[in-house]
Amino acid sequence: MASTADFLAAVQVPSKQELPLRTLPLAVAAFSSKVGNQLIKALGNAAPLADQKHLKRVRKAPDDGALLEAILCVLPDDAVSRKAAGATGASAEAQAEEATVSGGHVAGTGCGTDVSPDLLPEALRDLYMEQGGVRLRLLHGAAYPPQTRQQWEAWTKLWPITWRIPDHGTPVTEETPVDQATQRYFEHHMRLALQLAAASSADNAALIVSPPSLTPLAEAVDGSGSHPLRHAVMAAIQVASERDLALWPPSVNDEPQGMEAMAIAAPIADPGLRTSSGSGAGPASADGASAGRQEDGPAVQGFRAGVTAEDRASAAAAGEELASKRPRLGAGPHEAGASRPYMCTGYDCFVVMEPCIMCSMALVHSRVQRVIYCRPDPQHGALGGERRLHACRSLNHNYEVFRIELKS
Repeated sequence: MASTADFLAAVQVPSKQELPLRTLPLAVAAFSSKVGNQLIKALGNAAPLADQKHLKRVRKAPDDGALLEAILCVLPDDAVSRKAAGATGASAEAQAEEATVSGGHVAGTGCGTDVSPDLLPEALRDLYMEQGGVRLRLLHGAAYPPQTRQQWEAWTKLWPITWRIPDHGTPVTEETPVDQATQRYFEHHMRLALQLAAASSADNAALIVSPPSLTPLAEAVDGSGSHPLRHAVMAAIQVASERDLALWPPSVNDEPQGMEAMAIAAPIADPGLRTSSGSGAGPASADGASAGRQEDGPAVQGFRAGVTAEDRASAAAAGEELASKRPRLGAGPHEAGASRPYMCTGYDCFVVMEPCIMCSMALVHSRVQRVIYCRPDPQHGALGGERRLHACRSLNHNYEVFRIELKS
């Protein structure tokens, strides 16, 4: 059935949910354009807008070129009547939403509602009088910076906003389809993952692939029934690491570090772990039961048995090319002999079920480039289901996430 499976269009899973517009009540007054520089300096000293830096402090009055309009402060909720705040705020948000759809101008946002100077703090009330302020009004502006250019184009019609590209780039807030070549590549490997899971009577299977190759580097099925950590993704990463160890054996002076040392000290044997060479054990049982191993698991034993001196020579000769594409182990560039890539840098991971938090973090540490899954998990999924781990920019690595579902 998996060999003839039809898929829906693959989409990139958004890293963030698009934020709806929320507005703030602003006390805005008009001043002569001749006092512009002096006014901006005085406002910055009297009432800096530390939490609203995305809003421009001053704009030209839309109805009088000789006047400037300036934000004096954000009015507290209790300083504005419930009727004025509710009516104006709802109108502003509705107008901005309509502008987003139609691309038109937000009508009436320059009018506002007249307010009394008594609502201002004393320092701003004095500044308003000293600078010759007129027509103090209540207007609304966006409460936080826009995420996308489209949001900026709509929200800036309420009150001008300074557009800044987000620190980590514009977040993906909509499901974006992939191109046809990528769709075919995704379908090929997801079909293989589904076949592997079906042949092993398992719910989940994972592949590690070096794009754009059509042959997986490593594959594994879920064995969490016999070991709580033996999820398909975790097992596939282990096989990919063992493959690297077989191709680039550590020298006598090398000391294993980090996850490599842990894998050597406490390997998880699983007959369902398989490398692309086809060596090692066949498909695992449904519970991933293991026959055990002494030093190396069946995956790495079988793979090492199939790695010839010529293969290692080819891998060493390709070291410089690999190094140019994938970061290498070692402290720095002075280690000219180090050519082994770090874990799964630059690889794609195809997995039937949406990864959980544990597997998603393992993929972060293994440095994969993309994660592609077939079946969403709204209860435990960490890449679009229950959480969006790929939106956490504080992590030391981020990957792209795609979903390619089967047609019902």
